[in-house]
Amino acid sequence: MSIILPDDKELLQGVLHKIILYRVTRNINNELVSRKIKHYQLSEATGRSGNWFNRTFNNLEDMRVSTLIKLIAGVTKIVNVQNKDNPISITSIIDDEIMEIASVLLDLNDVEIEDLLSPDSGMTDFFINLKFYVDSLETTDGISPEESDVYGRIISLTKRSDKNG
Repeated sequence: MSIILPDDKELLQGVLHKIILYRVTRNINNELVSRKIKHYQLSEATGRSGNWFNRTFNNLEDMRVSTLIKLIAGVTKIVNVQNKDNPISITSIIDDEIMEIASVLLDLNDVEIEDLLSPDSGMTDFFINLKFYVDSLETTDGISPEESDVYGRIISLTKRSDKNG
């Protein structure tokens, strides 16, 4: 029987936070690949050491807002030097899926996990759709065993509420 434990809310918030970081860094990388920009070029364009973005990408480092803005400006600068008119859009980095995850993260400040998982909440698909990211984070040790466990129990609870609902 899956139950919600006292630390689960904080652990789930940690999982969602890491998924946001994962998505942001992967979206940035997709933008770089589409423009044929290497990680070291972006690092240098933002005034950082050559492996900065690669480290940020691999370790899911949490960038400051000013760093994200410099990153976008750096891509624009590189694209301009390449004489290509292909500016980067903030919505290609912070997309609708990231905003939905952030919204649920905010909801967890005000509601309990059980309320979030009520049959009428519509959250079953949301949590199931995160499985790809959780699996990816597990393979790179991007989430702790406790975070992985809480996600697994959330999935069990959503499946059970679907059967009961």
